[in-house]
Amino acid sequence: MSFQAFLSDPKSYLKVHRMQLAGEGSGLWTLGGTAMTRAVPVANAAQGMSIQFTHVSNVEMVTTANAGPRNGAAMALGRMGLMDKRSAQYSPRPGGAFADLRILPWSAANVTFMLLDGAADFAITGPLQGCTLAVVRRPTGIYFFHANVSGAGGVNNANRATKRAMIQNAGLLAGIPAHANYANYAYCEYGPAHQYHGEGFVWGRTRGAGNWKFYVHEVKEAQGMLDIKPTQDGKWADL
Repeated sequence: MSFQAFLSDPKSYLKVHRMQLAGEGSGLWTLGGTAMTRAVPVANAAQGMSIQFTHVSNVEMVTTANAGPRNGAAMALGRMGLMDKRSAQYSPRPGGAFADLRILPWSAANVTFMLLDGAADFAITGPLQGCTLAVVRRPTGIYFFHANVSGAGGVNNANRATKRAMIQNAGLLAGIPAHANYANYAYCEYGPAHQYHGEGFVWGRTRGAGNWKFYVHEVKEAQGMLDIKPTQDGKWADL
């Protein structure tokens, strides 16, 4: 699956390019010694499976296409310095130059998660179309979660509650206490009056002294005569 994302490389996150991310089954994050090693999935009491990933080697962002054509939205944002006037397509592969980059895969009807340890300084997951994300601080680093209820869309309270429960159940595998007063999960949820209401990606980066800030890059439905999809970034966690 490909989707419009926000980065040309992990350090220039204000440039909107096209990035290729695949879901479960990609060779980048299968069981074994690849860039993202997947642990054996464990049944999740709320729904589906809990799937943990561990970063074991560098990840490289590889250009898969030449710069694409100009478009109206990109040109307008380019004049303000917020977006490149052209787009390029990228895909991740193991063994590259970015030892501090973390990519958390998604998995249909399951929850995936990963520890962002002291060597990490940039993390991304997506695409999002109703998923719930979460982060929580532990002594070893930040745990990053991506819960998906396939086909349900995440537009009601019951659906969001299921995905929060999936995340908390997965957290138990990492030794995170279930009680909310101890876990202190920060959530990014889909729906009106929530953190995003469209398609998007979530990304986070360090801000010094081990502090992380997490944002959602949202692509809204097409609007106007030019059929332009507005985009916006919103911060949802600071820890």
